[in-house]
Amino acid sequence: MRLRSLLLLLSLISPVPAATAMQQAFLIQNSGWMEPFYSDPQSLFKSLILAVFHTVTRPQDRVFVSVFNQSVGNNKSPVLIYQNGQARSVDEVIGDIKVAKKPQSSALTDTDFQEAVTKTIIDRFQGKPGIIWIFTNNKNSPNNDAATIVRNREFYQLIHNEPTIARTVAFPLGMPVKGRVYKASGLMVYALAYGNEADAALRYLIDSGRVGQVFTETPARLKPLDRDSVRLLPQEIRNQPGTTVGLAADRHTVVLDVEASKQQPSVEILASLENLFYPYIIESADLSASFVVAASRSTLAPEPSRIAALEPGARKEIRVTLPIPLAQVPSIWSIKALRSFGTRFEIHGTLELELSNQRLVLSDAFSKNLNTLFPGDPISEVFSPPQDTLSSQVSVPFVIRIVYPTYPILLIGLALLVGLGVILSALILGNRSRVYQLRVDGQVQTCRLKPFRSQPLYSARGELVARVRRGLARIEVLDRKEGHSVEINQ
Repeated sequence: MRLRSLLLLLSLISPVPAATAMQQAFLIQNSGWMEPFYSDPQSLFKSLILAVFHTVTRPQDRVFVSVFNQSVGNNKSPVLIYQNGQARSVDEVIGDIKVAKKPQSSALTDTDFQEAVTKTIIDRFQGKPGIIWIFTNNKNSPNNDAATIVRNREFYQLIHNEPTIARTVAFPLGMPVKGRVYKASGLMVYALAYGNEADAALRYLIDSGRVGQVFTETPARLKPLDRDSVRLLPQEIRNQPGTTVGLAADRHTVVLDVEASKQQPSVEILASLENLFYPYIIESADLSASFVVAASRSTLAPEPSRIAALEPGARKEIRVTLPIPLAQVPSIWSIKALRSFGTRFEIHGTLELELSNQRLVLSDAFSKNLNTLFPGDPISEVFSPPQDTLSSQVSVPFVIRIVYPTYPILLIGLALLVGLGVILSALILGNRSRVYQLRVDGQVQTCRLKPFRSQPLYSARGELVARVRRGLARIEVLDRKEGHSVEINQ
């Protein structure tokens, strides 16, 4: 089975751990090319490994420490020398590592990077997500192959093209050492994230600053090169009074505060676009954008629409007009807004930026540093982006916070109080008795009635003539007997 097919199959059939613990493997090269890192008394190689180990691992992680060279005859590679629960400490175990020799020979072993990575994923990780740390002088020489350039390129292709390896970063370090056989100027530490969960864990180690406790330089990104390419840093809102812009506590989400009484159909944001593609220069790329809120998408026109010669870590000023989705904003007189009563109503959206027709080139300063650390090695080729990496995307979460004033609820409350007062006044006034004059069979009579009350009417001879009933103000004659007359003097 081909390597890519096997690794992809393992990623599909292996369950993902639900716990927060992460598998981490530490592959330490101990082949012949590494001789000066072990024999030079001034070497800080083992101290570096221990510093990384103790910085990035947690008690709940499953950890594996292995030495690797190349499997030949009885010599197996990689060889597990430490894992959780072992009696000896990791410091003791790593302190005892020596350069390996071939079976029944005084010759030093060769190196096979691809074998070490593949076996670690299959045998140690069991195809489940994990982070692999590789400590190497970057010389890959299976079977003592003099064509280390070709062998290194095979390893570089594995790093770039294997889909199950979600993220790869590298730390080139200066460490001049001189041994009895070889000498070296530096070494490389790789971190490979196998699976998406490992990708998230590795990003956390980097973004939280834990990795930075050991490595002072920015990690060089080898993969992915199709996302998280830039960062948008808002600076100000132009020509829109009553609107402010800033970053949320996560330093990633952009927050727009808009006064509901001054709603604008759009706001112009002045921002900085920062190149996160270290160590690459964005030599050229077309910039497009869209704003997504719920099911609606608005196409934006950022200015400028093309960026060029943007160094890693450098920033370029851009302007983008962002529409405020008024259809999503409740009116200040709506029930939803009135319930807010002076608080904020939030609309969540996403600003999607895309860099298309993208061309990346390695920074000259970084390339020069690599050539100094690894003379004669085509190390810069590992940082050459695949030709199909022509675009990248980045999503910037936006929160539009509409601040509703208190005066609508106060006006409504005042109106209710006035209305209630009118009703109470009417009830109080209307509940008083009122005197009415009537003419019953030609004779004048008076009656006193309260609202919604009735009273019988009698003739001078004492005969029941009719009933009168009062509403709020007027009265009416009911049940008038035949042969009698009743007139109301209004």
